[in-house]
Order: sequence, then C-alpha cells, then structure tokens
Amino acid sequence: MPYDASFFAQGIDRRNTGCEKWDDRSVMDAGGIPLWVADMDFPCAPPIARAIRRRAEHPCFGYNTADPQDEAALIAFWRRRHHLEIGTGETQMLPCVITGLKTCVRAFTREGDQVAIVTPVYGPFYDSIESNKRIVKAVSLVRREDTGRYELDFDKLEDALRGGAKLIMICSPHNPVSRLWSREELTAICRVAYQYNVPIVCDEIHADFVYAPGNFVSILSIPEGRKRAVMLCSASKTFNIAGLQQAALVCMNEEMMEAMRSELTGSGVTSGNTFAALAARTAYTQCDEWLDGLVDYLDGSRRLLAKLIADLLPKARMTPVEATYLAWLDMRSYGFSCEELANRFRAKGVALTGGTFFGEEGKGFMRVNFACPRSQLEEGIRRMHKALEEDE
Repeated sequence: MPYDASFFAQGIDRRNTGCEKWDDRSVMDAGGIPLWVADMDFPCAPPIARAIRRRAEHPCFGYNTADPQDEAALIAFWRRRHHLEIGTGETQMLPCVITGLKTCVRAFTREGDQVAIVTPVYGPFYDSIESNKRIVKAVSLVRREDTGRYELDFDKLEDALRGGAKLIMICSPHNPVSRLWSREELTAICRVAYQYNVPIVCDEIHADFVYAPGNFVSILSIPEGRKRAVMLCSASKTFNIAGLQQAALVCMNEEMMEAMRSELTGSGVTSGNTFAALAARTAYTQCDEWLDGLVDYLDGSRRLLAKLIADLLPKARMTPVEATYLAWLDMRSYGFSCEELANRFRAKGVALTGGTFFGEEGKGFMRVNFACPRSQLEEGIRRMHKALEEDE
C-alpha cells in the first residue's frame, strides 16, 4: 500500500467512538473541528489493525506474560530510526509517558524538593510535580522577537540547580514550542546536571516528528546523559495508538533504574496488556513505510498552516515548527485572553488548546494540532478567521 498524500488525506471519522478529541462536549460542540488534543486524525498503520484483529479472534484474554520480543522491537526501532544503542535490560515498560514522569519525580526527589522544568511545557509536567507535593521551579524559555523561536537560558537553568532543584525535566522535541534541541544544547544541559549531580528526565515522545534539515538527537546519545538521564518514549504518539496505553522508560544507570523499578513495584504499576504490547511491537517492526509517509504529509501540512496563518490570521505569529505536529501561535495582538479566544473559536466550531495549559508564559498563545487531513486543517483555520474578523 502506498502511504502517500492521498492515503493520509482520507482521514477517518472518529465521532461517537468515545474519542476525547471529537466527543468531549466540554471542549467542543457537535460539528466542530478539533485542532486541540495531541493525537492524529489518521488511521493507524494497517499492520497494527491487522495484528489486533487476528489476536482478537482468539476468544480468551487472560493474564499475559512479558515477551522479550517487546523490548527487542523497541531497541531495534531506536537503533534503526535514531542511531541509539540501548542494551537489553535498560528498558521498563509503562502504561504511558505521564506515568514515567511521575515515577521519576517520586524516585529521585522527596516531598518539598524543587524540580526544574523548561517552560512553557506540556501541562502534565506541572501536575507530575505538584500532585506529588514537590515544588515547580520554572526555567522560562527565551522567545526571540524577530523569529518567534525559543531558546534555553542556561544561566537560569544553572541558577535553578544552584538554588537546590533536585531534578531536571525536559521535553525533546519540545511541546508546545516545536523546538528541536541540538546536540550542543542537550550536551550543555547534561553537563550542568552532571556538575550538580542531578538526574534528568527527558520526554522524547515526539522524537519521530522531525523535519528537514533537522535531525533528532536523543539525550542518551550524550555521554553525560547516559550517566544521569532517563528517556521516556512511546509508540503511542508516533503510530496513533495512545488509547491502548503503552510506553517505556530507558535508563543506562543501574542505580537509577533500580530506584524507578522499586517505585513502580510499590505503586502497583503494571503495563503491557495483550493488545497494547502487540500494537507497539507491530508498530516498531512493520510500520516504517507508513511512518515515512506520515512525516512527509505532516511536513507539507506545517507549510500549509504557515501560509494559512499569514493569509487569514495576519496578526498571529507562528513559532517555527522544527518538530512535532503542534504549532504554537502568538495571538496576543488580537487582545484576548486564552479563555476568550477559546470561547470565540468554540462559537464558530473550532477547538484549540489554550496556551495557559502550558504555564503562565502561554498567556495569549494557542496551540494548533495539524495532524489531520489538510482539508480539515484549512476549515479549522477559516473558522478561526471568522471568530476574529468581527473585530477587525
């Protein structure tokens, strides 16, 4: 099957399937265009669906055992796609990446400790810290006014560690500002963490969505990172199977790995239900061509989105999209709060994620998910234009 633009342009009807993105009426009314929660409006790769159907034909779903093939598939995928060498026994399966964030907070810090995060950032970073009675130490990214691109202030990061932060949590590539961190930037983060003897947790769930000329660099490919970092990953984002609940953490430090496994055991966290494990293994072993076609389609969509924003929302400023399928829009020139923007958009039948979900730095910003057929994306941006043109 050719996984070209025509394949992904078909989309899929997800309505009335218990789908958060389409069926959550607290966010969007019936008939709306959802450009918010970060999953994709494309069918998952056909080999995944076939594998699940075949397994479902066997009418028994009792306890399953860990299959060494699951870890082997993950290791081979990361070697093949990202040139990262992971050893047997250096992975631990999880239900989701958020479980990994919370596990690391509990394993490496104590109540009352500060945890440094680079903001604005995916909302569960905050919850992972605060729900475990730790303190968020926000290290704000610096936004360049000329390009809208974000950069990390390494002096502020070191100040946070000097001030007592016991853990660094980062997102790479970064959600929501679509930054692809360079090897030099990741090396600088790892070195300052190593200097202060602080672990790093790096959420790399968007690793497979990187656009030319960029190249993804895992934190575990950095020498200091191999000694002090935990990498979190999942097939869920890449292959649109988040509802099956399967992720992994990877760590090359035996002492840190033992601390995390102890925390997981004590909390009763298990993973790898029959269909999730099978889907992830199939994704990692049989779906490279689908993924290549997907990234090519998304690359075209990010370019289309930039043009649509320039033509229909000229007061908005889109941060350069180096990675992910998420665009960060500066809407402050329109003069509305995130809540006001969301209400206006809802009234015209389109839903986005408000910037304050990612922290205080997100005031006046909105995040757009462009992982959908381009016709759907165009209609969503037109509805945004209608929601704002009344005051122009």
